Amino acid sequence: MSNFSAAPGEGKIQELTIFSNYSGDLNLMDGFLEMILYESILDYSVRASLSFVDSGYRPSKDGTASMESDDINLVSGEKLFFKGTDGYGQTISCKDNYHLRINSINSVDEAVNKAIVSLDLYSKECIDNELVDNRLTKRYDGKISDSVSTILRESLKTPKSLNIDPVLNEFNFLGHVEKPFYKIPWLAKRSVPDMGGAKGNLAGYFFYETFDNGSGSGGYNFKSIDKLWEQPPIRKLIYNDLVTLPPGYTGKILSYSFDNTVKVDTLLKTGALTSPVIERFDPYTNKFNRNIFTDVQRLKPKNMGGLEPPKIASDIDLSNKSTRISYRFDDTGVLPPGTNLKTQLESKDKINFNTEEIIRQSYSRYNNLFNVKLSITIPGDFGIHAGNLIECDFPEVSSKDLKIVSKKKSGLYMVVDVAHRIHQTGYYTTLHLARESIYKK
Repeated sequence: MSNFSAAPGEGKIQELTIFSNYSGDLNLMDGFLEMILYESILDYSVRASLSFVDSGYRPSKDGTASMESDDINLVSGEKLFFKGTDGYGQTISCKDNYHLRINSINSVDEAVNKAIVSLDLYSKECIDNELVDNRLTKRYDGKISDSVSTILRESLKTPKSLNIDPVLNEFNFLGHVEKPFYKIPWLAKRSVPDMGGAKGNLAGYFFYETFDNGSGSGGYNFKSIDKLWEQPPIRKLIYNDLVTLPPGYTGKILSYSFDNTVKVDTLLKTGALTSPVIERFDPYTNKFNRNIFTDVQRLKPKNMGGLEPPKIASDIDLSNKSTRISYRFDDTGVLPPGTNLKTQLESKDKINFNTEEIIRQSYSRYNNLFNVKLSITIPGDFGIHAGNLIECDFPEVSSKDLKIVSKKKSGLYMVVDVAHRIHQTGYYTTLHLARESIYKK
């Protein structure tokens, strides 16, 4: 798609400081080149990349430039504070509990009188996640949402805000000395949202981190896919050839592209739009049980971005056909609830985790969410975060003089990931969006 001609997004950096073990506190504002702030519903950490020029000049305490002969001496793991504001007055603040840490340092270009340095950064919890002292070593009982909160607070010891959707099902499990950032995504695909009609139909959560706006609004999110679709859209954007913004819209799309790379064989192998079969072996009764899950009964407009899932072909009905079969062992009598033998024996014939009602539902949900993928670029907007809903309107492809909104492409999309690009010439935000369905609601 051709780019719409528009002025760069405005913004301002208030603070950009690295706390170096060897060079002291370094203000990188003067040598700043570019910074990208990144968050995704598929990533447990916010991330950033920073490029700056080291020319040997350092700002003195009184604000004037002073010459120093030593290079900036940085090592991995050092702390960075950042605070920036976009053209709408919205802030991203990576300070105090939300500061970033250097993951890697790359020298992009070096000369006699200058060096261009590139840093990759992530959250401090990524370091804490690797510590043996923070591994999960105990048994967890009860609601999965409560276990996730316990892992983040007691094991990972994060002081950041937690935004956790309640989980309907209880699940008892052992830590097995595993890392928090491994265990929580493992629990996400075993979670059923606490909402009407969820049991046996809905499953699947995302675990991800978002940036702070300076008032503790960021932090860790454990969110149901279906509950995310119940949010109101945070922005209503349009792509058109007009200079002015039409009434009812909050912003303009500068450029966009649709990714239609989903292949039929991929849909068939994953079972995203078919009816997966599960063969369960119950060691308590020593029997196999077969069950077929029809995904069509779950995908309703209220928990989708559009009106209906895309059809593979008009003359091929795969809604009641199976293209995937899974084999599972029931965990009957495993980790029964209770602290005494009598209570535990009362649950000896009960299943701890129902694969029939959960595992296929979450597997299908993760796969069909990305049926329709879209990438857009807009003026810098720090108020958009991963997991938000965006309403986008695109013109239909037509030879008519009067263009109307495309009903197939337009509508609600979920923000899969967001990259805020801060350049010397302006601020831009690139969004990768997705939904499982077509046609605007």
